Amino acid sequence: MSVLRKKVLAQAIAVVMIQAAASNAAVLAAQAEPSGQVASSQTELAPVTVSASPIHPHQAFDVPSQINGLDGDHKRAEQSGSLGDTLDGIAGVNNLGTGAQSGKPVIRGMSGNRVKVLSNGQATDFQTYGVRHPANIDPFLAERLEVVRGPQSVLYGSEALGGVVNVLSPAIPYERDTHGEVMGEYNSQNREKVAGAKLGAGGDNFGITAGYVQRKADNMTVPDEKDRALLTGEVPHTNYDNRSTHIGLGYDDDWGYVELRHTQWIAKQNFVGIHKEGDHFHAEATGQRLQNDETQLKTGLYLDDWTLKADWSHTQNRRESAHDLPYETMAADKGTDDYLDLRVKRDDVTLALAHPKLGDFEGEVGVSLTEKAQTLKSGHLAPGADVSQQAVYLFEEADYDRWLVQFGARYDRHEVKAPINEANHHFVEDGFFDDSNNERTFEVFSGSVGATYQLADNWALAGSLARGYRAPSIFELYAGGEHGGVQAFQIGNPDLKEETSINTDLSLRWQGEQAQASATVYQNWVDNYIYLERTGNTVTGESGNSLDEMQAQQTDAQIRGLELAYQQQFTQHWSADAALEIIDGRDTDNSRDLPLIPANNLRLGGKFHPADGDALKNQTLSLGVKLVAAKDAAGQYEPFSQFDDSATGTASTDAYSVWDLGYQADVKWDKRTLKLGAKVENLFDTAYVDFLNTYKGYSLNPGRNFQLNAALQF
Repeated sequence: MSVLRKKVLAQAIAVVMIQAAASNAAVLAAQAEPSGQVASSQTELAPVTVSASPIHPHQAFDVPSQINGLDGDHKRAEQSGSLGDTLDGIAGVNNLGTGAQSGKPVIRGMSGNRVKVLSNGQATDFQTYGVRHPANIDPFLAERLEVVRGPQSVLYGSEALGGVVNVLSPAIPYERDTHGEVMGEYNSQNREKVAGAKLGAGGDNFGITAGYVQRKADNMTVPDEKDRALLTGEVPHTNYDNRSTHIGLGYDDDWGYVELRHTQWIAKQNFVGIHKEGDHFHAEATGQRLQNDETQLKTGLYLDDWTLKADWSHTQNRRESAHDLPYETMAADKGTDDYLDLRVKRDDVTLALAHPKLGDFEGEVGVSLTEKAQTLKSGHLAPGADVSQQAVYLFEEADYDRWLVQFGARYDRHEVKAPINEANHHFVEDGFFDDSNNERTFEVFSGSVGATYQLADNWALAGSLARGYRAPSIFELYAGGEHGGVQAFQIGNPDLKEETSINTDLSLRWQGEQAQASATVYQNWVDNYIYLERTGNTVTGESGNSLDEMQAQQTDAQIRGLELAYQQQFTQHWSADAALEIIDGRDTDNSRDLPLIPANNLRLGGKFHPADGDALKNQTLSLGVKLVAAKDAAGQYEPFSQFDDSATGTASTDAYSVWDLGYQADVKWDKRTLKLGAKVENLFDTAYVDFLNTYKGYSLNPGRNFQLNAALQF
């Protein structure tokens, strides 16, 4: 293998990205400008280049699944401290949001443990059990965010049932001089102040990259319309103080590469709930302290045209919370049953061999091993338990002129054990599990096949068929305690089976120099779909409030939808984009709607790009609107459905439209660039409630927000 080819291959396999849904292959970091970013000529839309296998690069236009990415100025304009909010503008992706600090991505109606969030292509663990448990990630530190819709179980196993979000750190900067950026941001609706910095440098074979960001905010502000919700104006107990740090080191040579990264995320957050005393409700704090430490090692050894890869990630995640105290004072309850202290240690190892073309196919075979230990230090929500996973998989691809064909297969063995010991005595004594059901084993085969056919130079038809799976989590099997995230007393179900799905999708795409468009239809059948349903019992909570009891149950489900996306560069100065999502989720066993399915929505945007001036370059003035249909709660198993019968708020939501206005520009001198941004979110201060807002039972979505940001690149 030539040195040049080894260098190119090293850069390609250094960052594992995401494969198209049909084949579930790994995709590598983007090689071109992001979709929707104006090319240097300002008259053409740049195609997005990804790799649909660990070896062979493709444009996103060519692969069987819809892949979207955010990077560069596009990411800068969309990013916030919430991963879900940052990705919300992508067709088929929504935000399951809680105020400004917490938001998790919903992909085609699936969220939580059905959407796998990866860090540089590797598994991690955030204890994302509830609707308010966010991924412990700050998008600022990422170089690029990738989203693939549809089951990705072939490469990533359990939890990749609905799709994958890959958070890609800055690439190790081999052969680059010192470079970086410092940034600052201010948001008016919660007086959030953000400061961050990124730095990188490298030599011929060695590189280092590092970053830091801190976000500190007061309570959020919503429109002061007291006839719409209990809590209006400034909403108490919604403040936070988050910080995140990343460092990466790498060595690259003719024989292979080694990269070591570490990321730490620490958040002190308050979430607001409500407590009823007599006929009156009042706000109540749930304080949290969250910490996630993630260490990753990626290695590759070149064996002529073969590559042997070994990846290891170690995650330590800590969740501490108090039901009725803010984070500022919650240490007063530490060590008591009122103080939840859950800790997770997890190790993931993947060994893979990427092979050159053998006959028509090239690809990868590999094994994946996971060991996870969850320890309950105090509290009553979820027990200590261990998870062990073993898997073997293969992915193959063939390129036949106008055809790109991909397929994959995987076998998983997934074991969960909740020990009968002193730490778990509460769960045993109260009957949540015993020695007859405290150990479960799940064995599943998954697979996928997909193809893209180039109808003409600008037209392509892509289709896929994939089987995904998800094993029940520790939380779903064995929970037993008050859960402020759903304002209920939640119990698990030790008899749950694994979820399995069969997903089909078909996409028609068109790509020209000035426009890009796609139309995608999909249908996902899910057997043993896990959901929470009220048992009819009520439980007295730790602060004396009355809580509905909810238990994990299963049914068969069907989710189907239509996604349309369009981008047009009309002239050098004008461009526009649109994204439409129509989605329907049904509990087919009981002929009712599924919970947590987003409302149908349409996003429209227009941009004006003024001519460059002496000082201001690459200016963009944007105006966008999001139109969302009304949505009825699915019934008694919809989270927060109890609020449809309450005067405090709502579970079903009305139609609404929200407008945003933004401006970006570059100021350049010497080798430095100052990037300026200003935005007005919710331009008309609309009082509205999004169906996926977990505060909808007693508050509104945030009101008008003025955002100012600046980043100096050097």
